[in-house]
Amino acid sequence: MVVAWTIAVGGWSWVFAMNDQYESSAKVFVDTENLLRPLLKGIAVQTDLNQRLNLMTRTLLSRKNLEKVLRESDLDHSVKNLEEREILIKQLQEKIAIGHERRQDFYTIAYTYKDPYVAKKVVETLLNIFVESALGDTRIESDSAQRFLEKQIQEYEKRLVEAESRLTEFKRRNLDTLPSQSGDAFNRLQRTQAQLEDLQLELKEATIKRNELKRQYQAAEKEAEAKQAAGGVILGSPNAQRIQRMESKLDELLLKYTEAHPNVRELRDTIKQLKVAEDVVISSGDGSSTLAADTAVEQLKLAYRQAEVELTSTRVRVKEYEKRIKALKEKLAFLPKVEAELKRLDRDYHINKKNYEELVQRLESARMSVQADVAGDSVKFRIVEPPKVPLVPVGPKRIAFSIGILVLALGLGGGLAFIMGQLRPVYYDVMGLRRGTEVPVLGQVTRVWTRKLAVKRKLEVSGFFTATTMLFLLFVSLLVIYQMGYRDELVGLIKGVVSA
Repeated sequence: MVVAWTIAVGGWSWVFAMNDQYESSAKVFVDTENLLRPLLKGIAVQTDLNQRLNLMTRTLLSRKNLEKVLRESDLDHSVKNLEEREILIKQLQEKIAIGHERRQDFYTIAYTYKDPYVAKKVVETLLNIFVESALGDTRIESDSAQRFLEKQIQEYEKRLVEAESRLTEFKRRNLDTLPSQSGDAFNRLQRTQAQLEDLQLELKEATIKRNELKRQYQAAEKEAEAKQAAGGVILGSPNAQRIQRMESKLDELLLKYTEAHPNVRELRDTIKQLKVAEDVVISSGDGSSTLAADTAVEQLKLAYRQAEVELTSTRVRVKEYEKRIKALKEKLAFLPKVEAELKRLDRDYHINKKNYEELVQRLESARMSVQADVAGDSVKFRIVEPPKVPLVPVGPKRIAFSIGILVLALGLGGGLAFIMGQLRPVYYDVMGLRRGTEVPVLGQVTRVWTRKLAVKRKLEVSGFFTATTMLFLLFVSLLVIYQMGYRDELVGLIKGVVSA
């Protein structure tokens, strides 16, 4: 019983001396619905406000915020060193409770402390930090994002100008070797070779034409000389023979070319002129046959000279195209490298241009988002339950602690009595003694209860029951004091007696 009384009285004294704990709380409703958000979807940057608020509730108990709470609530006025300050911050972090009702967007902040005014001040400070950080951090992050985008835009603008300058300079230096719009170097070489083949064919045709005209006017000269040698006697009409040969040649050309071909048109003109000359010879008679023959020879010489000019021109063109082909073949060795470098410069330019345009668009979206937040108040805070000074303490649970201490005291006292009974056993009959000691018992002596022993026994039993009754009466008294709220008056009375 002494052990039980010692544990019970010591435990109850400790519970009685514990400071009252007052809890102050605040409830705030966060309205994240905004009419402008669906209207600006896809145009402005849409911030996930719920995720931001969840992150802020987790960072509300950061060291920076807790130090601010300590300063504004004067909790650190008794701190003497850094160790005590760390302990105080840790206790503050453990006692602050933050709750969130996800379906209704309600946030609750609660703090328990022995001083009700300090508890209210702590909750009020945390509530201000929560609201200010939710509004201020959004604008700070928006400003930081805009500054970052502006800096990136300046950098990419500089890169874009440099890439454009490099591309322009490269094109200027390699203007004669760069691929044209009609194709690359290989296509140009193939087209030039095809044009050269056409010119070579024209050269062959011009050579044949020149040789034929040369043969005709030489034959005409010989015929005219023979006529003069024969004294003007015409054995046959030379113009008629030439017209016949040229008409045969015209038929051969028409099998290859159309009427618009220069050789066809020229040959037709020659035939026409010869026919006119033949008509003149026929109408003038033998006296003018020599003059007509001379005229025909001159016309053949003129056609021959024109054919010679065309042949020379075609040769010049053939040589020019041969030079071009040779130059293209010489450039083919380094043309792929030039084209690859051009593609690389062009790719760098377009990448920088694309990034620059995307950054400009994002900057405009960020600015529009800030304007929308300012105009529409993207986050609205409504304090449903402001923090108040609590009047009734929420702890400690003295009644529960007192019951637990009583159970613990009785348990330890009974347990100690049981252990002592096992260490120093008492036997009440012979059979129990024989079983407990396993030795033969020869006899027994009956105890004689004298008046003195009977009184002592009664005192022991009555003392045990009295101590137990007093323990329970003390327990009941404590329960009444706690239930009726007389503890503060008793504490004040005790302090007054001690101070006196």
